[in-house]
Amino acid sequence: MMLGSKFNPEKLGEIRPNQLITTFGPGSILDAVKDSVTVLDTPYWAAKGNSIYDSRLASYFGVHYFRSPRASYENDLPVVSFPSYHVCPNEKCSRLFDIRNSMDYETYLRQGPTCPDCGWKSFPARFVIACRNGHLDDFPWRWWVHRGVTACEGKMKIYSTGETSTLAEMIVECDCGKKRPMSGATDKENFKDYKCTGRHPHRPKSGSEKCDCKEIFPSQRGATNIYFPVLRSAISIPPWTNPLYLLLDEHYTRICDYKRDFGDLGITKVFESYFADRFTRGEFDKALENREKKIKEFVEIKEMEYAAFTHHADPTYKKDVKYFKALEDPVPSYLQKYFSRIIKIERLREVMVLQGFLRIDPPEPEVDNLSKMVPITKNRADPWLPGVEIHGEGIFIEFNKKAIIKWIEKLNVTKRSEEYARKYSDFVKRKGWDNAKERNGEYVLLHTFAHLIIKEMGLYSGYSSASIRERIYSSETMHGVLFYTGSSDKEGSLGGLVELGEETKFRKIFKSALENSLLCTTDPECSNSDPDPDTLNGPACHSCCMISETACENGNRLLDRSFISLLDGKQEYSFFDELIRELCEVSL
Repeated sequence: MMLGSKFNPEKLGEIRPNQLITTFGPGSILDAVKDSVTVLDTPYWAAKGNSIYDSRLASYFGVHYFRSPRASYENDLPVVSFPSYHVCPNEKCSRLFDIRNSMDYETYLRQGPTCPDCGWKSFPARFVIACRNGHLDDFPWRWWVHRGVTACEGKMKIYSTGETSTLAEMIVECDCGKKRPMSGATDKENFKDYKCTGRHPHRPKSGSEKCDCKEIFPSQRGATNIYFPVLRSAISIPPWTNPLYLLLDEHYTRICDYKRDFGDLGITKVFESYFADRFTRGEFDKALENREKKIKEFVEIKEMEYAAFTHHADPTYKKDVKYFKALEDPVPSYLQKYFSRIIKIERLREVMVLQGFLRIDPPEPEVDNLSKMVPITKNRADPWLPGVEIHGEGIFIEFNKKAIIKWIEKLNVTKRSEEYARKYSDFVKRKGWDNAKERNGEYVLLHTFAHLIIKEMGLYSGYSSASIRERIYSSETMHGVLFYTGSSDKEGSLGGLVELGEETKFRKIFKSALENSLLCTTDPECSNSDPDPDTLNGPACHSCCMISETACENGNRLLDRSFISLLDGKQEYSFFDELIRELCEVSL
């Protein structure tokens, strides 16, 4: 079965290419027009879209290139019906049935799922079960109604006994006489004796896997914890976007094949056929050497981007303006203590790639090895992953390194920073993540600053705050934040964000952000908060600091308003304490 977007009486639904990467990728559950379906893994895709090239991301993932989902308006995306169990709405029938046992393909395409007993159009069951290893299956209806494993194969039905839709009034009944209400059906404690089936519905031809997960999570099929995409992205920068590198990416699969079959002679053949008329052999060999350097950690990609932003005036980075163009004005004197540079990125391209997905728990953006992640299957002969390219604009702000070091060295700030680092380390260990980078007070400062600025940018730029994304650069050598537009099929480069980098407009936004950080509608409860071991947030909530999940790179974790503002009893934590007193004319 397929999804498309052109009007077709037999289509199941429609989806934008960008949604396939960010929301409804392989393994997710999508409510289509006629049924609930799951998108299949990439080996089941008969058609693919345009090729997308980014050498650094390709090296990191071990693939040759990326492909966007095809958008030809008809039969673009393969799906299967899921959950398999459906419910008949006919009160005289109320049949609960597995559609796999009675599906007529032609009837299904015309009408959607229909009851095998009375022929009424049916709807998918509300509940599914999942585990942290990424498995997903139908709710165990027979196991539930019989209160354990059973050999009974009687027909089942589900009906309501009252006027409300509470689970206690929903009854599952089997022909054998067994019946049970659905109260407690979403409580994982009631599934301690149930063993995970190891099923991946997005791989219908693959058998079930062995699963050692001891926790089963029953849930409604539309719950947000059923599917968390694992996304990685890179900002396209010179020299990787120069004509030589783009041509190299285009022919990289051929280079690998020829090198495997003919050795160095094969590489020479490719050079003479596709490169010799435009580039020297030395230029080609140097570019190929760089392309084949394996990027092992995602932070390496960010380090390259940071170097491009901070050295944008160097000849190496000014050669390519197709994907990257930056301008810089002097930092105003009253901000030089806090910021080293404010750079307007007039043109940028982001390549966003879907690596896999998690269930139950969201991913961390810079953890290289997510042990519970279900990866997207790669083709061995022609390895690629699904991705999209996003064109937009941005503003890069580099913090003053000396000011950050001086701030961190304050006794109380040091203790607070160490507390965040410790609690984040414990959080990572509980999740079973490997190779996670340290998150200390500096990261929390940059992250909170980014959120407060994005909330203000949404009021002045012409973009919604959900369309402005953050990218945090925090390490011993990086101290900056990138704000950029992040939509490939709705909002592109309108110029409104870059304009906010001008001194008068940025002053207005920054002052407003600082003023709004002083108070929260949930104070004093919010301002009195200490770093939480689960949310990893201090004084931060949806009223003051949190933004749309699509705009935040860290799931609204690691936020602390006291690092920015002057909060009662926590004034010594503020990085901008002097500026707030001067710019906002505040005295405490």
